[in-house]
Amino acid sequence: MTTTLRSLQRWFAAVVVHPGTVDDAFADRRVRRLVPGRAPQDLLVQPAAGDLATRCAVYNGGYLERLVEVLQGDFGAVQHLLGEPAFRALVARYLQRHPSRHPNLNQLGRAFPAFVRAQRTLPQRAFVAELAQLELAVSRAFDAPEFTPLAADALAAVPPARLGSIRLAANPSLQLRAFRHPVDVWYQAWKNGEPIPVPRPQRSWLAVHRHDDRVWRHRLAHEQFAVLSALVEGQPLEAALAKAPASAPVGTWFTEWGQNGWFTAVRRGRR
Repeated sequence: MTTTLRSLQRWFAAVVVHPGTVDDAFADRRVRRLVPGRAPQDLLVQPAAGDLATRCAVYNGGYLERLVEVLQGDFGAVQHLLGEPAFRALVARYLQRHPSRHPNLNQLGRAFPAFVRAQRTLPQRAFVAELAQLELAVSRAFDAPEFTPLAADALAAVPPARLGSIRLAANPSLQLRAFRHPVDVWYQAWKNGEPIPVPRPQRSWLAVHRHDDRVWRHRLAHEQFAVLSALVEGQPLEAALAKAPASAPVGTWFTEWGQNGWFTAVRRGRR
């Protein structure tokens, strides 16, 4: 039976990315269906020494190991919390459901927090999912496009009568996250080398951004989070400020946010 080059390529790719051993891949019915009626020895050149499985294992194990290393780098805190064996098993299941499809490996973990949240048998999965969400935000902030922060006097240049209608463009690294747990407290303790037990649920809000080539995290009050979320969504300044109490020190907030470079432009009128 003739095997096309495309079928052979798809078969070999399936062997390489298979989460099991090479022998598991050779025996997998889904893999075998890619080249009906053909055995591995019909498709690959026999090595001078050793066997086909040993030769293919170089690619099979190496590919999966590289992807595991990528996710270990992105989700180091999750790995610490779960332990390396449990983390690797979780990643293997994740890669089966979400194989690498993007040429940029920075995109590999984009579905990981949602995947973790769906693992019903995972201990403390709600906290683990939020921890993964935080680590993904840190990774995204680091990889966000370059930007130029808004000049310090940009708001002062807007006529007072028009100030309420302006919209602020957020810098592309800024990400706002709401959590059911004080996840950043645990994360900072882990970074300090002083891990603490998983905390009890307690609402928390966080801003993650890049500044001077470093990623920063800022814990927010709920009122700050509400205002910032409205601004990031593109709501006018007046509508966004209406989400804060009249007594809120919004002037101090905006001074700090400006120093952090969270906005890049003032837009007047409609979007």
